[in-house]
Amino acid sequence: MMKMNNKPVFDLVPDGYPFCIVTDCPMGEHCLRQKARQMLVKDNRIVRVVNPLRTQPSEQCEFYRSDEPQVFARGFAAMKEEMLPRQYKVFMSRLQNHFGRTGYFERRRGERLCSPKDIDAIQKVLQELGLQHLGFDAYERHFNW
Repeated sequence: MMKMNNKPVFDLVPDGYPFCIVTDCPMGEHCLRQKARQMLVKDNRIVRVVNPLRTQPSEQCEFYRSDEPQVFARGFAAMKEEMLPRQYKVFMSRLQNHFGRTGYFERRRGERLCSPKDIDAIQKVLQELGLQHLGFDAYERHFNW
């Protein structure tokens, strides 16, 4: 069983996480939704399930979540120091439109992790501003539930 931060992966399953009941999926051995099923069915009285009629037992399944830890970023406050005021105003405005005001500041301060999808959104704005060389304050590896 894979461990992260000395805890088994199953101890980290988020509350209400939907799992998959398709047992013949070739991707099931490495899918977090299948691993969650193994734990959640044993321990919870009420569970959420991905609609089996919407799954595709293949690599193209929209619900597939790899059990490989992904890179997350924590904070991007240092980016502000490297931007001109006008660049930062555009940067902040676009990302507040994307994440909301609170979500933006929580991510900037590092209180909320930036998921791989969040990182892509931030890097897209940086690229549009010609600042793709800027990095996040810290990087961590976590399961992308």
